[in-house]
Amino acid sequence: MKSDDIFKGKQIGLAVSGGADSIVLLDVFNKLKYKYDLSLFVLHYNHKWRKTSIKDSNLVEKYCIQNNIKFLYKETKGKVIKNEEEARNQRYSFFKQCARKYNLKFICTAHHKDDQLETILFRLIRGTGPNGLLPIKKFFNLSGNVKLFRPFLDFTKKEIIDYAKQNNLSYITDKTNYDLKYKRNLIRLKVIPNLKKINGEFLNNILVCSDLIYSQNVALGNYFLTLLKKLSTGLMHYEKRYSCIPQLPVRLSRKQYLRLDLYTQKCFLYWLLTLYGIKGNISKIDSLNEVIKNQETIDLSNKYLIKVHENEICLEEKQKNKTQNNIVNKKILINGKKKVITLMGKSILMFEPFKRKHFDRRFPSDKKQIAYVDFSKYKMKSLTVRHRKPHDTIHPLGFPYTVKLKKYLINKKIPQDKRYNLPLLCFNNEVLWLPGYSLSEKVRVLDKPTHILKIKHLQ
Repeated sequence: MKSDDIFKGKQIGLAVSGGADSIVLLDVFNKLKYKYDLSLFVLHYNHKWRKTSIKDSNLVEKYCIQNNIKFLYKETKGKVIKNEEEARNQRYSFFKQCARKYNLKFICTAHHKDDQLETILFRLIRGTGPNGLLPIKKFFNLSGNVKLFRPFLDFTKKEIIDYAKQNNLSYITDKTNYDLKYKRNLIRLKVIPNLKKINGEFLNNILVCSDLIYSQNVALGNYFLTLLKKLSTGLMHYEKRYSCIPQLPVRLSRKQYLRLDLYTQKCFLYWLLTLYGIKGNISKIDSLNEVIKNQETIDLSNKYLIKVHENEICLEEKQKNKTQNNIVNKKILINGKKKVITLMGKSILMFEPFKRKHFDRRFPSDKKQIAYVDFSKYKMKSLTVRHRKPHDTIHPLGFPYTVKLKKYLINKKIPQDKRYNLPLLCFNNEVLWLPGYSLSEKVRVLDKPTHILKIKHLQ
């Protein structure tokens, strides 16, 4: 290891899954622990993606027992969800818990040179700007004073496997690593072998290019920070923790910005949005330039927006709606009783059983916020009045299939800041009524309504 002094006498956490990479990581640190006076803690998270995953845990624990290393174990509780991003979040949450409890200064992972390549290719294929092509950092601030350290980034997978064989290390090969439904596996098993046929040195070539992009990105960032100060129309205040990030709102001269050439404008906007972690930057740049030219306002995310008025471009945070949670998770039992739900203190939602003898089948339009529904299949079940959540779906009236609510709201051209404040009538993650916009096929009236839904606005 390089920079030996920073590790000497420290509490070190090692993320060990049981695969070849992490077992080699464990073995290397085990051999160095006396030389550098290291206290080692092995962190093992069992996602239960395989029925045999307990064998991985047992293998890692056995090594720890034989070498007097602390073994920290956690497993997924409840339903197992096979989602790579969610699995990563679970692992890193566990790492942070261990770091706090055992005062760990570093947590090490076994990411290597091949992982660097896969990550760059994955981001490039998915769609990314220059920041997505930057190399994985060897050191990364994980939480507080805890750093994530990746000591194997200069080594290839082959070199790691060779070490494992030479040192007779036992490890487990995860069969899911060969499942092509996972995109990274597809890149590793199908794309990379074909790239090697084109040029055997392609791995080093791409990583050299990535390193050059990183260097240029640092230089460009310094230039854009100077440009930001030049374009600013007022005194800029900086975040204490990040000296290069000004506090919002940031106000810029529109006239001076428009004097910049088009390429500088695009790169500067990309840099500025990235500075505040605003995703989807590439797709926003052209539309954002039009907004600036036409002196308009645009939503950048759930948190940020840009307002342009006369000679000022203003990047600011949205005002948080403090009353939004007033209607979250209000349960309604579907029975023969009338119910009234208050919506954010501004309106009421009325559930009224349909008791008329005759129904003339004249349905009100969506915008009237009145709906005739058939709740027969939901009798004595609880529906919920709440705001939008991730993974919500809706089967709009007249549609042949169910769609994601997010996509439906976008197609309806509902402003982004409004999408999170709409009251929804739901059964689990399925939206049954989106007042003013749509009713679900699931509650379509075929014969006679069971209920009338109505929103009445208060004065």
